[in-house]
Amino acid sequence: MKKIVSLLMLFTIVTTGYAQKYGNTPKDSVDCIMNNSLYQEFYNQKNYKDAYEPWKHAVAACPKNHVNLYIRGAVILKNLFVQAKTVQEQDKYLDELMALYDKRTEAFGQEANNIARKAKDISDLRPNEKERAYNFYKEAAEKSGVNGIDLDDQYKPLYLKACFDYLHSIKANEEQMTPLFDAYDFAADALDASLKQAKESQDEKAEAKIKEYIAATEQIIEPFASCDKIVSIYQPKYDKESSNIDLLRKITTNLERKGCTKSDLFFKATESLHKLEPNSRSAFMMGQMLAVKGENRAAANYFKESLDKAEDNDSKAKACYFWAQTLMASDQYAAARSAFYQVSNYDKSKEGECLYFVASMYLSSAAACATHEGKIRGAAWAAYDKAARAKALDPSIADKCDALMRSAVGQWPTTDNAFFYEITNGQSYTVGCWIGETTTVRLR
Repeated sequence: MKKIVSLLMLFTIVTTGYAQKYGNTPKDSVDCIMNNSLYQEFYNQKNYKDAYEPWKHAVAACPKNHVNLYIRGAVILKNLFVQAKTVQEQDKYLDELMALYDKRTEAFGQEANNIARKAKDISDLRPNEKERAYNFYKEAAEKSGVNGIDLDDQYKPLYLKACFDYLHSIKANEEQMTPLFDAYDFAADALDASLKQAKESQDEKAEAKIKEYIAATEQIIEPFASCDKIVSIYQPKYDKESSNIDLLRKITTNLERKGCTKSDLFFKATESLHKLEPNSRSAFMMGQMLAVKGENRAAANYFKESLDKAEDNDSKAKACYFWAQTLMASDQYAAARSAFYQVSNYDKSKEGECLYFVASMYLSSAAACATHEGKIRGAAWAAYDKAARAKALDPSIADKCDALMRSAVGQWPTTDNAFFYEITNGQSYTVGCWIGETTTVRLR
């Protein structure tokens, strides 16, 4: 009691200039300071019933005083909702909670997150109101900016889950499942963007958390992610709107994510998209499509186009890697080697794997590039060198590097051959043919 009286005496002598920090008028400031102190006392004791009234007065007096007014206010209202004895009481507190998030947006911004908070609270407090929760999440996603940048990552899989729950509640058929894939597109793309940002900033904790959200997202969509189901959902839409760029993006993205690149729909949608909107991604998908058909030379051209049009290192690394693979598959070894070397300019972590493929091409060329009636296969020495370097750079591929190195040793000349052709162990040797690389003589 003495504390309250002292506070009241203090508030009566608050100057106008000082008071303006807490409200629009000196009276607001007095009300703000007093009610903040009162509600926090009760709040810290988890006496939410008695905290309620002074908290409401504090929000009214100084809505921009501190974000804790809204964080703690949500806790108060949710606890009062749970303690309510009638549906009418629950409705009262729930309506106040929804309005509180609007006030928080007015005071501190973050509209998308506050709408998502509404959605989560509806899901928790009124689990039967699935459509309402889904609509809030959908609105939050729509207001979240490019790649969902303004929405906390935790809400992205929850949006997909809410959509799934809503569609399940209305017993949606396959023709009604498009919203589920719209929610999946948003969540997957937004989380991919967040993961990329976390990697660039080297925030390992954030990266691990985002990967958990990605795993949750994939788990939710998994029952609907078979190629047959995705095709059955999108084929009729493609037949009606084959020039709809947004639809084509969704079709190709979902089919690519789920490994459905052999489907006719993927081929058709990819071709349509690349004609209407040729860019790095559409060129990459054209390359994928042709590679699946075994048309590697044509695929290589599209992967090169994708590389040339890519704007970020991740996309460049991916396009360059596939470009190198298709050049190798079409026996364009020299060009493939150059492409494999280029990959590490965009993603250093792939250098070891790319060197392994260079070693494979060297070994494949050992017979064709051999000298002295095929006895001196210098390419096998060069292949061994590359594989050893690849293993040192990337221990995860050690087994296949070891296997290649054993194969290379099997093609080294014997001591008898070396004597006959005047080469000695440890001697420098330049491999001719397309390889053109200097290595060291080693004998069996």
